[in-house]
Amino acid sequence: MIWLLTCEHYSNGLPLKYAEVFVNAVDVLESHRGYDIRVAPMFIRLEPLFDQSLYYRYSRLLIEPNRSLHHRHLFSPFTTNFSAAEKADLISNYYQPYRKGVEEFIASYIDQGVFHVSVHSFTPTLGNQNREAPVGLLFDSAKPQERDLAVIWKRVINAVDPTVKVRFNYPYRGAADGFTTYLRKCFPRNYVGFELEVRNDVILDLRSTVYESLANLRGIME
Repeated sequence: MIWLLTCEHYSNGLPLKYAEVFVNAVDVLESHRGYDIRVAPMFIRLEPLFDQSLYYRYSRLLIEPNRSLHHRHLFSPFTTNFSAAEKADLISNYYQPYRKGVEEFIASYIDQGVFHVSVHSFTPTLGNQNREAPVGLLFDSAKPQERDLAVIWKRVINAVDPTVKVRFNYPYRGAADGFTTYLRKCFPRNYVGFELEVRNDVILDLRSTVYESLANLRGIME
């Protein structure tokens, strides 16, 4: 089975041609709205375990690579009022190249089976909600292979560090609109997709735990 690592919210970078749109939004770009805070060091730590790694270069405030084209939050408040031509440019030159690159890689190896981990970080609080669990494994519970692997992965994480609380489909639903959800529809067989969510205040501390858990999981799967 081929292992693929992706990160849709790696960066808060912007192409120069659209930088002026965000000239007064530096604080927003540097917040969780602009990208997944501290996710890049986790991605870099995990890369050696995977056969391929790909990440989106720009801020999700430009266009959201983890949403389908029909999703109401595809464009952010900064780009939602763009002209049709400008939106088409964002789709064709920034959204599609990344998405199609991942899709084409999977298509090249789908006969061997593809295990895909899309790594994200989340905030410790959202509104009045305190998110106490530091790790979430998002998957489609209707897919037996993903459900079974989630159980194994959670056990492996806790074998590495019993103090780490892991929750399934938390803090979001794994079957909600997202890149892995889209890819499951494209590849109904031989594709297994997880979103790994790690709370951004502890993500740096958990890099080794997550790395070791995935190294052990790969040994189990091979």
